[in-house]
Formats: sequence, structure tokens, C-alpha cells
Amino acid sequence: MDSNPKGNEGEYFVNTIANNIFLEYWCYPSPHDEKGDKKEICDLLITFRDILIIISVKNYDFKDNYDRYFNNTIEKALKQIQGAEKKLFGNKKVFIKHPKKGLELFDKTSYSKVFRIIVNLGKGLKFYHPSSYTKSGKHVTIMDGTAWFAITNEMNTIKDLTNYLSAREKLLSSKSVIMLFCSDDEYDKKTHEKFTERVAKTQSKNEKHIFISGSELDLLATYINNSNSYPENLTSNNYAGLFYDIDGTWKNFISNPVFFKKKKKDQQSFFIDKFIENEIEYRKELKKLAEKLMSLNRFERRIVSENFFSFYDKYKKGYEKQFARAFTDVSDFGFVFAKYPKELQGEVLDNVLMLAIESFAVHTKYLRTDFIIIAYHDDFKGLRYNNFELASKFTEQEEKEIIADAKSLGWFSESFNYRKINEREY
Repeated sequence: MDSNPKGNEGEYFVNTIANNIFLEYWCYPSPHDEKGDKKEICDLLITFRDILIIISVKNYDFKDNYDRYFNNTIEKALKQIQGAEKKLFGNKKVFIKHPKKGLELFDKTSYSKVFRIIVNLGKGLKFYHPSSYTKSGKHVTIMDGTAWFAITNEMNTIKDLTNYLSAREKLLSSKSVIMLFCSDDEYDKKTHEKFTERVAKTQSKNEKHIFISGSELDLLATYINNSNSYPENLTSNNYAGLFYDIDGTWKNFISNPVFFKKKKKDQQSFFIDKFIENEIEYRKELKKLAEKLMSLNRFERRIVSENFFSFYDKYKKGYEKQFARAFTDVSDFGFVFAKYPKELQGEVLDNVLMLAIESFAVHTKYLRTDFIIIAYHDDFKGLRYNNFELASKFTEQEEKEIIADAKSLGWFSESFNYRKINEREY
């Protein structure tokens, strides 16, 4: 950690963005080894299911000193990340504290994928290595503050961000990479000298090398334009060196009308984000439900939200005394939406909602076995929601009983009003 105002300002910048995008529940700003040496582990730790993101923040005052940047600032950040990973996955138990959850044991067995990121907020760099390694050989992503801001706002779900980081890592790993992102006017004689000097220092005869003309955001736009992947000719290892000119790709991307149309379509998807933030918050008993909803990428959240509001609008008026329900499957989950009469309460309501889930499981032939239900009465009042995982298929006798119970409520009569979603009619 940079123990100075500039360092604190940098950490605040990164933490604020992370909290806004991923919600505070999974973000640990400046976590300390609470029962060990009490020292700070890293600047920001993001934990989510089997994913761990370790972030080191540097607010380096550049002043045209590339040697100091590469040999001091970046090396210091690499050591911090390696030290953090060594402590977290070492032999000793590590307890960390979340500002709103209290003390907890870091479960080192939970994480199958670790992302290591250095965010440098200093201004003035004209070229840098967007990828590096710890002394133990672990890949580290390096980007500036502008890139971190734009990437976390564009890839604004855990799934979208980690998919991008994985693709970026695959593109750049096991190679010597230098990104030159200044304009032609800025590329003066001094910059040229420093650039060629850096190339000579880092380029190995036995190592593939990539020169990228463009910024981190150009790299992101290239990924998005190629259907969230990088072209095969770039990810291939059948070359000794590669010059990749993508300068201006981001500018063209954000000026394209398609970009604004997507942003407009995505607006409704934030229903899921707000639902988690406002309804579930830090309730331990609903953590699994929150994580399942947060595991959806932005497009999947849009599908769920669009289907929910289609259901909501259809039954907004005139169905106060009826039970309406709908089903759609997105990602690994079956979503069940239900509107119930206000008079339906307590155990009776619980049984009816469970029957709705079970009947969808049977009539979709177990298309999904992991269900998320959102139910309400009137104008989104009496909100009920939960997650139900079907351990096994029902027996033939149980299926008959579920169908009989559903028919007794008139659910499968031709006069029953229900919403058909994704063209799956039961």
C-alpha cells in the first residue's frame, strides 16, 4: 500500500468503482491479516464463488522516468501481489474483515481461478507492458486507471469481466508484450529512445513478442467486436513476433449507433443488480441466491429482466384474484415468476409457490433443476423470492400427484392465463 495521500486516493478510486460494479458484499478494500501479523494483504480483494481477484493500486507520479516506473513501481506491485497470494494460500489460516460483514476465515480451498491485477493511476506513460509475471511465474494484468474505469463499466458483471480477463491473459501470456498508446505527435525523439531501449532490455530470442499500437481500450473493443473473443490469428502461437495495430478501435466502437442501442437495451437488466442490492443485501441465508443472480452476465440479466417485466405488465391489472405464473430458463437456472392473490398467505402460499416450481420441473422434463422464484401480489407487494435446487427427479407417482395438484388449481386448463416465455409451452 502507498502510505501517502496519493496512494489512498488511488485505492479509493479503484474500490469505489469495484463496489459500484460488483457490490460491496464481495469487495474487501485493504484487507488485513486480522489474526496474524495484522499487515495489509493487498489494496483490494474481490471474492466470488470460485473466483479470486487480487488488485494492487499504484498512483505513480511518472515524470518521464521509465526506469523508475518499471524497476520500482511495477516491481513493488508484483511483489505485493505475490506476497498476498502466498499469504492467502499458505499453511496458516487467514482471517479477513469485511466492513459490513465482520471477521471471516479466508477459505483457500474455494478458489479455482485467480486473477492478479495492477492498476496504475499515474499519468504520462506512453508505453508499458500490459502483462507481467510474479517471481513464481503467475500472470499479472497491468492497466491504467482510465482503462480500469472503462473496462469495469463495460464488462460490468463478474462473468463478463473474468471472461475478458481470461481472453486477454490467453492472448498475452508467455509472450513479451509492449503497448504503445501515444499519438504520433506525442511519440517524440525521447520517447523513441526509451521505447527502443525497453525493447532491447526485454526482448528474448526464445520468447515470442507482440507490439501493440493502441490502448487498453482498443484491446477491449477488439475483443467485443469479435463476439467477446480475440481472432484466432492473434491467439495462435505460430509466429515469432507480431505487430498489432488497433489504434482508434475504441473510439470507433463507442461512436457506433449499435453501442448506444446496446446500452439502452441493457438499462432494464439493472433490475437484477438493484434487486440484489435492495432486497438481499448482506443476509447470510440468501448469499447463495445472490451469488447465482450475480453470476449472470449482462446479456443474461437483460433476458431475465425483459421476461419478468413482460410477465409483470401482462398481469398488472385484472388478475388480483388469480394465481399467474411463468417460466424461462437462462444460463443454468430456471426462473419462475408468480403473481398470487393477496389473500393467499402463510403455509398455503408456500405450498402453492413450491407447487409452481415442481410443476414447471415436471412439465419441462427437468430442463433445469436449479430454480429461482420471484413472486408478489398486486403492484409488486408482498415480495417473495428464493432458490430451490431439485436434488433428483420426482418418481412417477410424485409426478402424477404434482400434475393432479396443479390441475386442481386449474393451472393446466385451457382457460388459465399464463405467460409463454422463450416459446416453451407446457
